[in-house]
Amino acid sequence: MQNNKREFILVDKKPEAADVTSLFFKPTDGLEYDYQPGQYVDIKPSSVYGHGKSYTISSIPSDEFVSLTIKKNGTISSAMLDMRINDKVIFDGPHGNFYPENQGRNIVMLAGGIGITPFFSIIKNTIKSGSDAKTTLIYSNKTKNDITFFDSLNKLADNNPNLEIVYCLTQEKATDPNINEFKRIDPDIINKYNPYLKNNNYYICGSIKFTSDMWRTLKSMNIDEDDIFTEAFF
Repeated sequence: MQNNKREFILVDKKPEAADVTSLFFKPTDGLEYDYQPGQYVDIKPSSVYGHGKSYTISSIPSDEFVSLTIKKNGTISSAMLDMRINDKVIFDGPHGNFYPENQGRNIVMLAGGIGITPFFSIIKNTIKSGSDAKTTLIYSNKTKNDITFFDSLNKLADNNPNLEIVYCLTQEKATDPNINEFKRIDPDIINKYNPYLKNNNYYICGSIKFTSDMWRTLKSMNIDEDDIFTEAFF
């Protein structure tokens, strides 16, 4: 696995949700970029002084381009989203080990907002690998317009019986038939869509508060700490 700095060029952009856009890059050296689904890169745009920021890769290694899906929040993210086609940036990475290693166990993903990005990559890769493990994604947002990858996730679920997606909205009661719950993720929701609690690996990704709340929720349900994996966004 490589772990170095590489220059990338922006080749495309795609809006994904309210204030969320995917940026598609390719290495300027034309060589393959080796990474695992769920990993991230560190980036500091040339227009920004000081420290950079980490962004999870939302593509999978077999995709044509390497994608970062970014929410407009802060100076660095705004600078990234202001990039123009053919602009260049340095990727430092890939880093991290937030990806399933035990392919024999079912997976429960608890995502909050832009915390969906590693899960989108992991889900696509799990399907591509032909794994028969069941994956349940429980995804919390304020409103329907905040749901990143909504259409893509629905298409993946429609075509893959081992994938179940549960959308939870906390500030809106949308009438879309794909949206299931209208409250924060709690033990009742986790039990409802995941009755066999002890036979899973649990992955949590979102804000620091969301990640902490979900970790405590799982612990209150007597889930073993060794079965809980977390990643927080700053």
